[in-house]
Amino acid sequence: MTQWAFDSEQPDELVTIRTFESHAEFLLARGLLESAGIECFSRDEHAMRISSGTHKSLSGEGTALQVRKSDAEDARAILDAPPFEDGFVVEE
Repeated sequence: MTQWAFDSEQPDELVTIRTFESHAEFLLARGLLESAGIECFSRDEHAMRISSGTHKSLSGEGTALQVRKSDAEDARAILDAPPFEDGFVVEE
């Protein structure tokens, strides 16, 4: 049997940092994290999309936003940060 190089590495454990009932809120949070370079996952995103956003996961809790355990603290901090103040300007 062929053993691939990645077989010897243990992938970082995924942890749920938020659960969303709204697919739109899930997509916003995922986009925010991905724009910060944090890769996101969801076990049940496709089921929510198929059911037009009315789906709650098999557990009945909504769509879970997951990140690697090593990114969890940064991801929570990003999602917990207050929104931008009025007059926020992006400098180029």
